[in-house]
Amino acid sequence: MPITDIFVLSVIAFAFIAFAVVLAWGDYQTRKIARASRARALTGAGVASLKQSAQAASVGQKAAEKGKAPAHA
Repeated sequence: MPITDIFVLSVIAFAFIAFAVVLAWGDYQTRKIARASRARALTGAGVASLKQSAQAASVGQKAAEKGKAPAHA
């Protein structure tokens, strides 16, 4: 087998291996996030209802309209 063919096949194989490693790393990261999220949901830590969040946002917006607090983007 010529050396150029070996080089081309090595580059192609390396590209597939690198792609597989990147996919595995991404999968690991998303599973890590899902585990943390599931643990937070089970303990109730840092969980606020949507109604409370909406009320807090509307209070901040009203204060910004009155000029008492800077508006956040």
